[in-house]
This record gives sequence, structure tokens and C-alpha cells, in this order.
Amino acid sequence: MEAINLIYQTISASDLPAKQVDEFVSFAQHDNFFQLAAVKAVRLETLREKFTGRPLSKVFLSAKLAAFECQLLGYKVEILEKNFFVESDSLLRQTKIQQLQNAVVIVNNNDVGAIEARAGYAEFFRECDSTYFVAWDWDNHHWLDLSTFLAAHSDIYCPAHHENLYILSRFNWLTAGPVYCSSVQWSRRFLTEHLDAILLAQRSPSPLGMHIPYAKFNFRMQVVTAVNQHYSSVGFSNRTFHERSALDKLQEWCAHTCHWIAPVLNDVPIRIFDALITGGIPIVPESLRLVLPVRDIPRNHVVFYNPADIIQPQGGVAKANALFDHGGRDGIVARHRYALEKHHGNASVMQMLGFVAELMR
Repeated sequence: MEAINLIYQTISASDLPAKQVDEFVSFAQHDNFFQLAAVKAVRLETLREKFTGRPLSKVFLSAKLAAFECQLLGYKVEILEKNFFVESDSLLRQTKIQQLQNAVVIVNNNDVGAIEARAGYAEFFRECDSTYFVAWDWDNHHWLDLSTFLAAHSDIYCPAHHENLYILSRFNWLTAGPVYCSSVQWSRRFLTEHLDAILLAQRSPSPLGMHIPYAKFNFRMQVVTAVNQHYSSVGFSNRTFHERSALDKLQEWCAHTCHWIAPVLNDVPIRIFDALITGGIPIVPESLRLVLPVRDIPRNHVVFYNPADIIQPQGGVAKANALFDHGGRDGIVARHRYALEKHHGNASVMQMLGFVAELMR
């Protein structure tokens, strides 16, 4: 259509992406990146030697990853307390360093976002010479100053999104995945114990979609605002949601047949899998249809919306409700099991431990 070309020509600074890539490529040629990779290769070889003949059995997860109470057959999993890496007492720091020896530490970017936590974590990474550090970065699509730090200060760097992978791989040759964000609000045990709450909940046909507002992501704000004109259950929330009990949050998610998903950028949001694991139908932007892992979700579990649906969302919601009604209780169970096995925090941790096992060979 001629209109497509006309619209394209009106986009200001349409050559900006090409210029940015040129700058990235030029930046990535710096000799220090090779030196960084060489020094990290020495560290990895030392780790291999120290783990020779030693089974991989002890895993520490950072405080941000505590909610899903990770339990893995054959592994002892422990949670590091909040601000674990902020330790001014030299004796206590040495005790903590000994605690982490001969283990795998999986840290989330939100645990080291503060400057003091970042500095402390860098010291632990330097001093723990028999510990594999894995960084699971949930914000590599927009928090690049932290992402580059984490990539450099980890043995394996696992971004959660498919953006910026080239430049991040310069900071860490072992950039893996992506390991997409997974459902971490509830433990497997909790979900099993409350399966009846998922199956028997009285559900509203209106979509749930309460998103935390971020001013710099204006397009997302506009999407949520537009859908809110038709459904008050889609709108803006605040961070107090994270302070509520696991049961309270579960009941809210189970109170709806479907969930409107508005990504920050074109990332794969956690809420897709929270919707599935609680038996609902996620309504997802068409831009994610062919992107991993969304492209692998069974099509009777998900509905996609296009730009026109943002203005008139009733059609997409009707499709989601039709899928929900057609699947009945068996559909709820199928969606729950699918997300539990493939997109729960336990599965993500096992994926990352598999990367470590690969390095130990």
C-alpha cells in the first residue's frame, strides 16, 4: 500500500537505528573487550579445576527470587538475605564468602541495582574464586548501565529479553538464553495446595490488567489508558501489590477469565505466564506472536490483539472468553500445567544450572 511508504517517510530521524548500530559496532571493537574476555576465561578455567570431581549440588538464590521457594531434586537451594552483598564488616564478609564456596549463586538484577549493592557484589564476585555466579537480568531491554555491569561481573550472563544481545555479549562471551521471565509469584507447592482456588474461582469476563505506570514508556501508558475506557479492571496500580499475601494475589488473578498484557517495550512480560498458571487466557500484542517463547504457546491458550483492538478491545476480550468457555475446567488445568512445567521459576533455575553444568565438562 502506498500509505505505508508515505507514513514511513514521515517518521523523523528514521536513520537513527542504523546510526546507533554503527556506534555500537564501533564501540564493541575496543581492545579492552578482548582483555576482559581473556581474564574471565582464566577465571572459568580455575572454576573448572576446582569443581573437578565435585558434584554440583548447592545453589544460592538472591532475595528477589525468594517468592517461588525454589525446590529442585538433587540440589540444596538456599536464599540469600536482602542486601547480602552489602557488608562493611570484614569478618562477616569473609564468613559470607566461605558460605558461597563450591556453590552456584544466581543473582537477579534488582538485587544489585543500588550503587552500594553493586559495589559489594563486585567484591564478592572477585573474592569468591570457587563459586559460579549466574546473573539473571530481567531488565536488559532498558536498564543497560546495570546490564553491562552484570554481564561483566558474572560467569554466565542470562538476559531475560531478546534486546541488546550483541553489545552485552562483548561484556560476557557466555551470554546465554535468553532465559525469559517466568512465573515467580507462587511456589509449586503453594499452587498445588490451592489448585481448587484456581479451578473453582468465580471469574469475571472482564480482563484483568493492572500495570505499574512508567512515564518514559508512553506508548504502553496509552495502551492501558485506551483499554481502561472500556474495562475498569485494566489500568494502573502501584507497588503495594508486591506487599500483599500470596493467597490475596492468587485470588485476584483467579477472579478473571482473561488478562490484558501491555509490555514495557516488546518484551515478553511475566504476566503472560502468571495468567496461564492461574488458568486464565492472556491477551497479548500481535508483535509477540512469532517471538519465542510466545510462539510456542498453544493457540487455544492465548489471544493476540492488533492496534485497532486497543481502541475497541471488546473483540479480543470476546475471543479470550470464548476460548475460556470452550476449554472449561480441562482448559484451566491444561494452561496451569503448561505454565507450571515450562514457565515457572523452577524451570528457569534448572535451565541456568544446565548452563553451569555445560561449563563444568
